[in-house]
Amino acid sequence: MKRVILLFSVFIILISFKNETSKEKALRTLREADRAWCQSASDFEGFMSFLDNDVIWYNCLYPQLKGKDAVRSAFKNTFEDKAFALTWTPERIEVSASGDLGYTYGKYKVKYPNSTETQSEQLHNYTTIWRKQKNSTWKVILKADF
Repeated sequence: MKRVILLFSVFIILISFKNETSKEKALRTLREADRAWCQSASDFEGFMSFLDNDVIWYNCLYPQLKGKDAVRSAFKNTFEDKAFALTWTPERIEVSASGDLGYTYGKYKVKYPNSTETQSEQLHNYTTIWRKQKNSTWKVILKADF
């Protein structure tokens, strides 16, 4: 009898674990990529590594940036300033049914020194569109800050 109860318990445990669907996995890995990208914001090259080579970046302070090299040129000096800090929190993360495209949006906070040598802090909104690569990593293909 004990053996039957044990086998039944194991059976219940096994069926209670649901296999992660491909969409759920894509959503989880996109959330992890977004978190890792935010954590890399103190390392410019690490930050840049999340961008697709053909990324398009819209920012209210710059003209449209096309390509990773344009983004690098626009932001390199800012990121090299030790007083600069960038953080964000996604309010929503979604992936396509196929699991190869996704988006995040939310608010980001940027801190940087201003002309009076004090710290200036601003809060803005953002939207990021991601594409899953062949190696299953995610890259930013479009970024819009406003």
